[in-house]
Amino acid sequence: MPEFARTTTIANLLEAKGQDLSLKLMCGARYTKRSISKPGINRPGLALDGHLENFRGDLIQIIGRGEYAFCQKQSYARLRANFKKMLRSDKVPCVIVTAGMRVLPGIRKACEEENVPLLTTSMDTAAFVAELIAYLDNCTSPRTHVHGVLVKVSGLGVLITGDAGIGKSECALELIKRGHILVADDVVEVQKRRGNVLLGFCPPMLKHYMEVRGLGIIDVELLFGIGSSIDSTEIEMEVHLVAPSGPIDRLGIEQQKTTLLGTQINALTIPVTPGRNLAVLIEVAALNQRLKNQGIISAKEFNKKLLSKMKKTSKGYPDGRK
Repeated sequence: MPEFARTTTIANLLEAKGQDLSLKLMCGARYTKRSISKPGINRPGLALDGHLENFRGDLIQIIGRGEYAFCQKQSYARLRANFKKMLRSDKVPCVIVTAGMRVLPGIRKACEEENVPLLTTSMDTAAFVAELIAYLDNCTSPRTHVHGVLVKVSGLGVLITGDAGIGKSECALELIKRGHILVADDVVEVQKRRGNVLLGFCPPMLKHYMEVRGLGIIDVELLFGIGSSIDSTEIEMEVHLVAPSGPIDRLGIEQQKTTLLGTQINALTIPVTPGRNLAVLIEVAALNQRLKNQGIISAKEFNKKLLSKMKKTSKGYPDGRK
């Protein structure tokens, strides 16, 4: 599963969200190809006074009301010098002055001299930052592709994986018949969002289509209704279908884990044998995982009761005789 990180540019930001975010380019039009590789923003704070320890120069710099009030108290020469030092310390993507505040001459001059795009927005700082981060998160978060099927089962995003021909699509089809929701078949695009959240998407060309051996390509929405598929869901569990070989954990005391894009999610391995209803097993597995998420682990509860019973029995007969 090759992982690829994505970047965007100031030009893309202006094109995609310029109107929604009320962005205006004040200077640096020639340098809007500067890349944005991280979803965060930085409020410079002490960097405005020349203290660059731990300054995050690789992020978009936001000048809100607090930063602006401090800048107003500085002389033109001092503000320009400190701003130039700040912009020179790393490849700052751009500077954005929020809340419709007038750009101070010292800030503008520093941006012009350091070839850094300067933008303004009329939006309030908090609202602007929230929308900007959401956009950047979508644009720059790492992604990968997984061979499998993603289905939302009882509200839980379940990624079904396994060797080719083992029955992933047939299992997903049965789940859809039982009222669950398809996200993607065959190829699942996985994106890591802030907070180590994994989102699964379907590539645009494959949306609401499935390939079922013996049937060919089917349109899930036309067959089962528009509510039978959705564009994306959080991936919370992986079910790996395998051919039976060797011993299988029958109690399920230990929670299996798998890793996608450096993030661990719960996992389960189910052996595929004739006569097993895999759809029902996955449905129950999803419901059981929801209980586990609430701290209710049936296997451990049973194990505790069993050990307690064995401990009592070892001290004497069940009826109290020595």
